[in-house]
Amino acid sequence: MVRILHFLFGRLCFEIYGQNVERFLNLCARNHLVLWNLKSQNGGYSFFIRKSSYKMLSLMAQKTNVELKLTGEYGLPYFFREHRKRKILLFAVVFSVLTLFLLSQFLWEITISGNEMYSKSGLLKYVTTNFYRIGTYKKQIDCDELEEHLREDYDEIAWVSCSIQGTRLHIEMKETLDRKTRQNPKKPCDIIAGKNGIVTKLSVKSGTPLISVGDRVKKGMTLISGLIYYYSDDFQVTETDRIKADGDITIRTKEDYKDEIPEAYYEKKFKKSKKWLKSIYIGKFEWKLPDRKKEKHTDVIERKHPLKIGKSFYLPVGVYIKTFRNYQAVRKVYKENEAERKLKERWQTYLEKQRKKGIQILHSDLNFKKKGNDYEAFGRIIKEERTGKIRNIKPLTKKQEEKIAPTTALQ
Repeated sequence: MVRILHFLFGRLCFEIYGQNVERFLNLCARNHLVLWNLKSQNGGYSFFIRKSSYKMLSLMAQKTNVELKLTGEYGLPYFFREHRKRKILLFAVVFSVLTLFLLSQFLWEITISGNEMYSKSGLLKYVTTNFYRIGTYKKQIDCDELEEHLREDYDEIAWVSCSIQGTRLHIEMKETLDRKTRQNPKKPCDIIAGKNGIVTKLSVKSGTPLISVGDRVKKGMTLISGLIYYYSDDFQVTETDRIKADGDITIRTKEDYKDEIPEAYYEKKFKKSKKWLKSIYIGKFEWKLPDRKKEKHTDVIERKHPLKIGKSFYLPVGVYIKTFRNYQAVRKVYKENEAERKLKERWQTYLEKQRKKGIQILHSDLNFKKKGNDYEAFGRIIKEERTGKIRNIKPLTKKQEEKIAPTTALQ
């Protein structure tokens, strides 16, 4: 920040010589005159001062009878003075700064991370169709509202956070809660079940628990309510409060696993890849360039490369590039033991991904069979995992209200 201020308002570099240099420095300190980068040099000293401190510096040099030599002028004021006759350059600089400032007020990129079950293209289409398109004024974007709709409309999203970073809207989500996940609701809420299962652990930090250890819960069922009931001595509700429900809930779930691979398959032996510039875009306008014809046995990957400054200042300019990868297709056939080994490797990879998410595998079994021209693997996984999805507070049913005894209500 200090460097930016020095650049904006200007700084001067001086060399000082004479017999009273130490007195000069003491006088500067007494009058709170800031000198920086003070270095001993050729029997004197060199240092930097602010442009606005020049007059005071000259007076002190006269009082102490020292020789003061200006060796450099730096910063924006001196840049403009040096180039004051170059009006076109000055205009271009000012225009560029104003343009960047104007572009920084709008949304030019949407990024998503943490998704596995849902595709990025599908989520982007949902956001741009129903909420915010590229080019939206940033102050119109309500991240809290977008988070609520994502949680409500996508059942498998357990946690989501939306934030504006520069000119980018970043959506971070998790489809399974892990030990490191910290829900951070911004307003009163309930905690609901993300899956069917049996509660094995329950720790309520705030709110009214509606379940106990050993209870069977269904997906979407309220586990901890954000409603707090206050009772009188005769067990009548005198007041109701709304808070942010919070707690750690672990459930035991069952999952049916299924996977299959074809008996015959093609192995791709890729050759050297080639890149091709497909189009250039500015905002919503796109100029397509002559495309390269797709050859037989070619994989084509298309990627967007936006222009950006730093990590999050995206600009509405960029290119689309296609990567062509030619390959030779070699037909192969799995033997039974090879197919089972392949399916087992994929099964072990899937279990390892579950463990990395903090899910404890209690029991698992896997079986194989051949069905037509495919080999199938099927099994069952019994596991323990965290659950708990934020939802706007909903009124309790009569059955739920009856379940809350006055002696257990939070005070």
